[in-house]
Amino acid sequence: MVIILTKSELFGKAFEQFIFQELIAYSNYKNKEIDVTYWRTASGFKVDFILNQEIAIEVKASSHIQTHHLKGLNAFYEEYPAIKRYIISLDVLPRISENGIQIMPWQVFLTELWNGTII
Repeated sequence: MVIILTKSELFGKAFEQFIFQELIAYSNYKNKEIDVTYWRTASGFKVDFILNQEIAIEVKASSHIQTHHLKGLNAFYEEYPAIKRYIISLDVLPRISENGIQIMPWQVFLTELWNGTII
């Protein structure tokens, strides 16, 4: 048995994998062709998921998203300003950052995903 502690690196990877599996399940269940890629720069900025070149998603296993969590999506925005940006997290309440990134608790994100309002 593997025990995954909430604030561990392994938890963060498992949380990201969970969101990825939900995206794939949604795509298959709804018969939607969703191209899931990622984005990374040579300087180390990254975005976990790019969906159909329309939506950028960063997954953070944090219950309080702060400015440093937004770096990858902000760098991405400089190159692709028309794409919607989301951070999926353990936050309790959804909100929008001052630069337009939607910060969503994972439960809210999955509800909106499966209701068809994300993609």
